[in-house]
Amino acid sequence: MDISRQRFDSLTGLRFILAIWIAYFHVGHMYDHDGFGALPYLELGVARVDVFFVLSGFVLTHIYWNNRNRPFAFGDFMVARIARIYPLHILALGIMLGFLVLGMVMGRADMAEGYPLEGLFANLFMMQSFGAPGGAAWNFPAWAISAEFAGYLAFPLYIWLATKMKAHRTFFFGLCLLNVYLVDQVHQMLLHRELSSSTMAWGALRGAVVMLAGVGARVAFEDFKVSGFRAGLYALAGAGGALLAAMNHVGTAFVAAGGALMIMSLARIDAEGKGTFLAHPTMCALGGWSYAIFILHVPTFMIMKNALDIVGIPFVVNAWTSLGFTLVVVAIAYPIHKLIEEPCRKAIRGGWEKRARRSKEAQTA
Repeated sequence: MDISRQRFDSLTGLRFILAIWIAYFHVGHMYDHDGFGALPYLELGVARVDVFFVLSGFVLTHIYWNNRNRPFAFGDFMVARIARIYPLHILALGIMLGFLVLGMVMGRADMAEGYPLEGLFANLFMMQSFGAPGGAAWNFPAWAISAEFAGYLAFPLYIWLATKMKAHRTFFFGLCLLNVYLVDQVHQMLLHRELSSSTMAWGALRGAVVMLAGVGARVAFEDFKVSGFRAGLYALAGAGGALLAAMNHVGTAFVAAGGALMIMSLARIDAEGKGTFLAHPTMCALGGWSYAIFILHVPTFMIMKNALDIVGIPFVVNAWTSLGFTLVVVAIAYPIHKLIEEPCRKAIRGGWEKRARRSKEAQTA
């Protein structure tokens, strides 16, 4: 099979695992920060988000680098990215705004404290990971979407570098990981904290450099030709390495390296026609809901927690209640994905393509 046309279904299933892991962790993080939310097996450092960044870089490169003989259409690329992330991002902000307004109507004006207007604008323009004032408020996990957006802006440069280094693919991957390591070291020297701690401030830098590691991983994937059995072992080793690196805070580059090895190995298993449980149709379907799970889980948790408070039911955070909250988010993700996310994405991309066709027809007329 032509590898450029290969679908890596295991990576779609992986998105679901990462999304529910983040959602499950955030129940304790929000409502029992020093108790259940502080358990090491839930936190596991930074592995969750940085593996997401590597995964995004890998998948986008798989789509666009294989078309490197054509000029890179940055406008088309950005419209596709905006169509992918923006509609549900706006929906999440709208839910939060409606939640706060309802609270004020019910006499809970205190609920609006900590949600400054400048933070809303920072989120609207995807600037919260660039250090914009108030960016931490509103839907706080969306800092990662803003950080990934920084990677989108740099993506034409990444594709250019990948094309220039196509004769030295594995070396290029090594340079990408070295770049993460060096940025992390400089970040610590100047700001006195690890790159993995950057979210609202310098999160954009973190997202961009770790996404580049994903780009390098996809380029090196051309030379990563191992058997399905060995790829399975490498996938386990990569996952374990990323988790250990995160738990022991040994550096973002090592988390990225482990995540990249896992992603490359899962992709190789799919390319060999072997498949994993992550590639099962059910997991692929759930993977399609992963963005809705990620972007909507905090507003959903806030609504559920306040509803319990209103009816006088105490909320005790533990493994089972966290699972219950997470399952509710998964349940609502399906209709949101089908009724809002997919139609909006198609409408935005379709409108852009029609505009491009009309412009081309006008030029040739």
